[in-house]
Amino acid sequence: MSLLVCAFVFQSCGEDEISEEEKAKNTLIATFENIRRIYSEEGFLKIKVEAPLEHIYQNGDMYYPNNFRASMYDNNGKITTVLTADSGRFEKIGKLYHAYGHVEVINYEQEQKVNTPELHWSQFKKEIYTEKEIAIKTPTETLYGVGMTSNEEFSKYKVWQPTGSFIYKERTQGFEKPDSTDMQKNNNKL
Repeated sequence: MSLLVCAFVFQSCGEDEISEEEKAKNTLIATFENIRRIYSEEGFLKIKVEAPLEHIYQNGDMYYPNNFRASMYDNNGKITTVLTADSGRFEKIGKLYHAYGHVEVINYEQEQKVNTPELHWSQFKKEIYTEKEIAIKTPTETLYGVGMTSNEEFSKYKVWQPTGSFIYKERTQGFEKPDSTDMQKNNNKL
């Protein structure tokens, strides 16, 4: 069934529009149900991915069309962060992970919950980012905005167009704090 759908997609795009190389890269080679994929580093469990359905393509990309969950672990085997989403995909060449739909990230160490319709993780840049709306909730604050960049641990982040209430000192840890002359310059413009 999946191969039939894949073939239909290629035909509907037009034979001349897609090269043989592109067809080979996008050829579905396997589909697995109820997967549990484990990634380790130096003998320590780091990430566990669970999904009801996983598609693997010729180029090594993976697609999770019906929900998925990624759990991250510390060196003691304790869950530190859990990401859930409606769908997701992994691009092997770029080492890029994408989560779509109702994306939720819960960081137990930082006591943070993040909600957004789309989230990306670049293993090369060691960065998490989105250009979509985002809500970051902690026990003491809620920060809303559009666009965000974070380190992999989500301990330092920057929301590009922030709104909502937040504690300036706590949220800017690791970023340069503007000096008082910068603040006065901005107040004079008002």
